[in-house]
Amino acid sequence: MTPAALLLLILQLIAILLLIVWWVRWSPRGLAWAFFALFIAAGLSYLSSLIFRVHPYQVGCEGVCPGWRGYPAPTHHLLEGRVAFDGASFVRNTFFYYAVVLAYSAILAWLIRHFRMVGRSWGRWLLFALFLIIIPLATLPLWIPPPQPDVSVTDLRLVNNAARDWRWQLRLRGWMDRRLALEDMRPAPDGQGQRVCFRIYTWFYLPYQHAYIDLDEAGLRARSGGEIPLSQSCWEAP
Repeated sequence: MTPAALLLLILQLIAILLLIVWWVRWSPRGLAWAFFALFIAAGLSYLSSLIFRVHPYQVGCEGVCPGWRGYPAPTHHLLEGRVAFDGASFVRNTFFYYAVVLAYSAILAWLIRHFRMVGRSWGRWLLFALFLIIIPLATLPLWIPPPQPDVSVTDLRLVNNAARDWRWQLRLRGWMDRRLALEDMRPAPDGQGQRVCFRIYTWFYLPYQHAYIDLDEAGLRARSGGEIPLSQSCWEAP
């Protein structure tokens, strides 16, 4: 664990302790909620390993670099068909989500009391849930970057050109396409230029499809591209 990761973990633990104290003082059931929230956080840590996935990639690597699953820390490492579980990172992710769940639920609890929501009509509760729970969760891909390989400045220029042309030149972006995450970049199947592969996330950060864009030899413009199911490889597409 790096010093920065250790410092972040210590800050998360301090925040968790302060939030538990707040919940205990806020409600007679605060301690029970804090205990239940820990199970929610563990579930979110596991869910992140299913949603956020970076396959083994070649861009910027000599050979193949290992991929990973999980967010923000990799809970599983992927290489050559093998999956290695990282228990320490799973715990770190659990603490991260635990702090988020405790903090956000504290904000909601305060707003419920501030606006005297108890006893209000179901319509007001629906609006409350819509604007403070559903919409923030649905729009997470717009604000939080997904995990993806780190690339050099030169490769990043090509990736950005491909993402730009996917939207503006090829006009492939649809209403369900909310975020692109780089999966890999390799020579195009026809040997002309590079093919960039993206993982598309939709609302609520759910994996949606793959997008592939073939760039010209200069890497400035897209020659072609398309969207394919996640079950299909970008390197098997036409």
